Amino acid sequence: MKKAMIIAISYGIIIYIAFLYRGPLLAWLNQSTLTELPLMFFLAVLLGTIPVVPFTVFAGMMGMKYGLWIGSAINWTGAVGAAVVFFIVTRFFFIHQFQRYINRFDKVKKFDSMISRNAFTAVLFSRMLPIIPPTFINIYSGLSTMLFSTYFAATAIGQIPGMIAFAYLGNQLFSSLHAFVTGLSIYVGFLIIIILIYRWWY
Repeated sequence: MKKAMIIAISYGIIIYIAFLYRGPLLAWLNQSTLTELPLMFFLAVLLGTIPVVPFTVFAGMMGMKYGLWIGSAINWTGAVGAAVVFFIVTRFFFIHQFQRYINRFDKVKKFDSMISRNAFTAVLFSRMLPIIPPTFINIYSGLSTMLFSTYFAATAIGQIPGMIAFAYLGNQLFSSLHAFVTGLSIYVGFLIIIILIYRWWY
């Protein structure tokens, strides 16, 4: 409950700030300058690692600014890049600190059981579905004996649907309500199918 309130307040503050500076913000979003792309890729990884702004908000903005495919590429790079950073930092540097962080979650045994069945499939499902917080997946995977290649492949594939969906929804938010609702419905339908497959597997 406390975490939900913090998230709600954070989104409220972001929306309020965006409303105050809506003029310059909309002007910037309407300028899809390709020279800014290196900065956007860097910001994607940075905000994926340190979410000063919720990554879903940034991902939608990239779709709005650069369109579906370039926006999706920026989002995917940010999500996968942040996951790689967490994995490396956890495995080689702050092992004990992150171990204490992981022990606070009540889903440790569940995710451990998933990994024991098949590490690739466990990470793949966890990336596609909001079952377990991404930070938890990143850190726990780094603490486990999972191969980096397995972790990277599952993360890279699993992040594709969500990053495309965020870019598409951001791109359609102010241009076509029908397309926005249609895209949202398709994504929700995709999640339902993946949930059914996950429940059958687990």
